[in-house]
Amino acid sequence: MVKLLKSKMFLISILSLLISNSLILTDVVGLEYGVGVNRNDELIWKCKVSNSFELNNLFGSGWDNGGIFNNISKGSKMKWKIYNIETNSSLIKIEVDIWYWIKDLNWGVKDNETQITYLTDPNNYSEGLSFINYTSLVPFWFPIPVGEYMGGLKLNARYNVDNRVLPTLNVDIKKNGISQGYPNEDIKIIAIYNDQGILNSYKLYTKDNMVILDIAYDFLPFYVIPTIVILVSIFTIGIIIYIIKKKKSSKNQSMPRK
Repeated sequence: MVKLLKSKMFLISILSLLISNSLILTDVVGLEYGVGVNRNDELIWKCKVSNSFELNNLFGSGWDNGGIFNNISKGSKMKWKIYNIETNSSLIKIEVDIWYWIKDLNWGVKDNETQITYLTDPNNYSEGLSFINYTSLVPFWFPIPVGEYMGGLKLNARYNVDNRVLPTLNVDIKKNGISQGYPNEDIKIIAIYNDQGILNSYKLYTKDNMVILDIAYDFLPFYVIPTIVILVSIFTIGIIIYIIKKKKSSKNQSMPRK
């Protein structure tokens, strides 16, 4: 009887495991990739660190005249506005207007426009994929779910995807790793993405771990500002009530007893 019970439990465990694996495989096979942003969304990034001397030393003077880092400096911002989105069985594409790095936020007329296109299935890319045609060496946007999409790409040895906490693309490029004199020393990039597929944090390091370019997505969710206002209000009211009670207590203690 005991042996029979153990055998049944063993068979149930095996069956549960097979069902679980089947569901996982079905989920992976059925995963659909899409766009995490919407038409007319405005995406803004802010430059926190820009060491132009080191950048020119790494890539040569005028390394990005007219490119995505054109006129970048500490405190400046870049804006994208999405004006079109297309998805089908083979391609995912967004089209954006770009305003390059300024400080006064008087955006004026756009500086450029571009389109970013991905294959709908990341497994359809060939081996050794890289982004060396980007000045940033990483994209500013990926399809979603971004971690799974990046994980499905067949990237070359310079790139490493880390999905343990946040979707992160780590890039290690050796001196002359792209072409002769480009870059002129080892560099490392850590690019972190949010759940919309947008580049959330970009840091470019030299071999001695000095940050020479630091960019962050400049965004507060719609619920953050009201929440901050409410919390500040509650905190202020709490302080006022505490002061009033303190004064009343002090007054009562100072009054002579009959």
